[in-house]
Amino acid sequence: MSPDFPVNPDLVWEYEIPSEGELTESFRRWYIGRVLTRGRAEDIRKIGLQTISAYLPYLVLPPTVRRFWEWYLSLPEVKEQDVRSDSSAT
Repeated sequence: MSPDFPVNPDLVWEYEIPSEGELTESFRRWYIGRVLTRGRAEDIRKIGLQTISAYLPYLVLPPTVRRFWEWYLSLPEVKEQDVRSDSSAT
């Protein structure tokens, strides 16, 4: 896993943002968790559901946030959207 996505500096006030292409795996996990707990819909769109789904098992999240995302990603229409995204990328 090593997706590239833009980092919203408004969500990263306590760390220096790594330059593009230099995001470490630990920063990605931390940032995705930050987006899921404090981000806006725009931030979630920039990361994408495929990335969220791939990283979800590895994120440290409040239980209510984790349950929401597990529920949401299990919805048939979201799974279908994810499959369409995969097939259109190739």
